[in-house]
Parts: sequence; C-alpha cells; structure tokens
Amino acid sequence: MPEWDSANTPPRGGFLDRASHAAAFFGGSLMLAAGMLIVASIATRWFLAASIPGDVELIQAATAVAAFAFLPFGQLNRSNIVVDTFTQPLSERICTAVDAFWDIVYAAAAVILSWRLSVAAVDAIRSHTVSTVIGLPIGWFMLAGVIMLFLLALVCVLTAGRLLRGST
Repeated sequence: MPEWDSANTPPRGGFLDRASHAAAFFGGSLMLAAGMLIVASIATRWFLAASIPGDVELIQAATAVAAFAFLPFGQLNRSNIVVDTFTQPLSERICTAVDAFWDIVYAAAAVILSWRLSVAAVDAIRSHTVSTVIGLPIGWFMLAGVIMLFLLALVCVLTAGRLLRGST
C-alpha cells in the first residue's frame, strides 16, 4: 500500500493543498481557542464561583467545525486509518487502484454529507435557529461544515488522481 510521508514530502503548491493546510490551521486555531476557553471557564468557576455564559455552546461549535476542518488535511496526507488485511498480498499496482477506488467512494460520501448538511444549514439559517444560552446561530456553523466536507470531497478526488498517476 502506498503511503505518503508528510514529514519528508515537500508540500505541493496546488490550490487544494493550500486550502487543506489552511483549513487544518483554522481547525487547530479553533481547538486552541476552545482549550483556552475551557481553562478560563474552569478558572472562573474556581476563583469567582461564576461561569462563563455559553462556554459549553462555544466549545461544542468550535470542536464540530474543527473536526470537519481536519478531514481534508488528513486525506491529503493519507493519515486516515487503513485496514489492508485483504490487500497486503496483492501487487502494489492493484493496491493503488483499490486505494484510488476507495478515495472516490469517500469523495461520494463527502458530497452526499455536504449536500444534506447544506439543506439543514439553509433551513437553520432561514428559521433563525440559535443555541439555547447565548443564541449562537447554528446554521452558520453547519455551513462551515458543508464547506469543509466539500473541500474533503475535492481532496479525495485529487488523491485518487495522484494515486492513479503514480505521483504520490
């Protein structure tokens, strides 16, 4: 099974490569901010016997968006979990074709999820659905997930093409 060593492979200069790196950086920044909010929330409860209103809602939203943001980068670097029990004895060429096939299936799944989440996001935006405590507009966070899923689908097609061309 071909694997990409992201530490030794120079970053490619294509748009999807840069967008995946930017999304992962954005997701990491969100997780860092969520971590700082958790620390602030605990410190506030500990020292002031008060809480930060909506801290749980903000952390949930940041974590959800960050999880979607990491997916394209993970696919780009082939760092998803792979079970190759049945393909190990096959030739490298066949394994590459199988991996490319599953990349396309993953792209199709990402497109379907992106489509359905976009329907839900538009509905939430139109109906002004907000979170309970501080009134965060939930639809916009869902829309961020849609964008990340669509980026994931494009990256899956890109990685499948790279596998088939042999330019891993």
